Amino acid sequence: MTDHEAPTEERSPGRGSQRDRRRADFRRAIGLTALGTVLPGAGLTQTRNRRLGWVLLGVTLVGIVVLTYLVLTKGLTDTALGVVSRSSNLQLLVVGFVVVGVLWCASIVLTAVRARPRRLDRSHTRWLAAFTTVMVLVIATFSYKAAEYATITKDTVAGIFTGKNDATGGPDLNPDEGEDPWANTPRVNVLLLGSDAGVGREGTRTDSMVVASIDTKTGRTALISLPRNLENAPLPADSPLRGLYPSGIYGSPVCIRAQTNASDRCTLNAIWTETDQYRQDHPSAFKGEAVPGRDETRDVISEILGLRIDHTVVIDLKGFEQLIDAMGGLDVNVKLSGNDTKLPIGGHLNEVTGRMEGTVLGYFEPGLQHLDGSRALWYARTRAADSDSYRQARQRCVVQAIVQQVNPASMVAKYADIARIAKDNIYTDISSDSLPAYVDLVQRVQRAKITSVALTSTQKIYSSNPDYDRVRALVKKAITTPPAPKPSPSTSSGSSSSSSSTPTGSATAPSGSATTELTPEQKAEAYNAC
Repeated sequence: MTDHEAPTEERSPGRGSQRDRRRADFRRAIGLTALGTVLPGAGLTQTRNRRLGWVLLGVTLVGIVVLTYLVLTKGLTDTALGVVSRSSNLQLLVVGFVVVGVLWCASIVLTAVRARPRRLDRSHTRWLAAFTTVMVLVIATFSYKAAEYATITKDTVAGIFTGKNDATGGPDLNPDEGEDPWANTPRVNVLLLGSDAGVGREGTRTDSMVVASIDTKTGRTALISLPRNLENAPLPADSPLRGLYPSGIYGSPVCIRAQTNASDRCTLNAIWTETDQYRQDHPSAFKGEAVPGRDETRDVISEILGLRIDHTVVIDLKGFEQLIDAMGGLDVNVKLSGNDTKLPIGGHLNEVTGRMEGTVLGYFEPGLQHLDGSRALWYARTRAADSDSYRQARQRCVVQAIVQQVNPASMVAKYADIARIAKDNIYTDISSDSLPAYVDLVQRVQRAKITSVALTSTQKIYSSNPDYDRVRALVKKAITTPPAPKPSPSTSSGSSSSSSSTPTGSATAPSGSATTELTPEQKAEAYNAC
């Protein structure tokens, strides 16, 4: 019995060593497969296909070094914008993500096959196969989503930036690569329109009209806001609407719209609808114009400001509502303009009778609250309880809240929905070929000063009877490059520094002075604080 047991005791250590080696080989196979998942080719360098592994790893490292260099020299945002602003780059990205994904997955499988021990029991074989499958699925999913996002971006850019600059000619961009694209264009003017077109609404009204006049060399920008109720707008010499108003003044001597509907007035935001109605009776007057109302609005604003409009951007306010919902809502400090003010949700104000019409769903309460897309839009648009000046202030506060609260991580997760919203609700006549130049221009604007020009009664511009010569003078002054500031002797902190820090439009009177009643315009200015 003793002689029989002795050989068994001698073989046991050998079997244990074999199991340990097999476990070590299995762990090695798992480790190399994982390494090949993190860095394509890295796992293969430790197998019989080491040459192929070094080639794949070398290409991967070169790509990482190039991308890191671009990000460090240009910044992550600028690098991304430089890629998405060229449709050819986006097409290459789509193909690249697919090809890289296929090669990466193939290298993972090959690594697992080459690193697999010769003798591996069934259980460990299944574990290695399962692990390899998971790694392949991770990389395949990543590559698929990256290619999908690149495709969505390409289609969105192609769908939005379709302009040919046929209407205005657009700015004279320098086509030479490596040169300043804006060398031949000292200033570019972009018209931003907020359209209220949508289901259940007749016609299109531009309730938000802003012109961004940009010095292309310095990026210095003047934002010129136009009141929606501006009257007696000058019509261009070639405007088809002169068939209705031969005086060349919109609504003069008699507003034809008011004769049809007493609540209608010939205000600036009605140009689009007026043009569309006139086109129905005179289609030959708008040959070659896909959307004459939009073009006519642009041309009239150009006449008012004395500026050549290079590009037009139109945003459907319904898209704004959808964007807020995609963000998950918005936290807004709701403010009322007076003790008796009630800001309605829903309905509309009859400007003739001064009464609310339609269905009012409720009223805003003051204070910080979370608004969904619909309520955020109503808060920005309602003007039934106060005036257009207060509404413009609310719009600025909502925009500011969007900028401050947008979460890039959550927006990336909803990128497909956001791209669809943009494609369906934004129009621009900027061509995709011009995008790289505008990316460069936006960077200059971000580094420069932005000023605002409000055409209000504080500037002696009255909507019912505006002085357009004064309007053009104000615009010219705003876009004129100011002279370099002269150095001034330093002054100690005193009354001058104290007064300079006092906010414009503050309701607090200086110490020792009589308290004065603020004008409606000054109250609206104080209301601007969000």
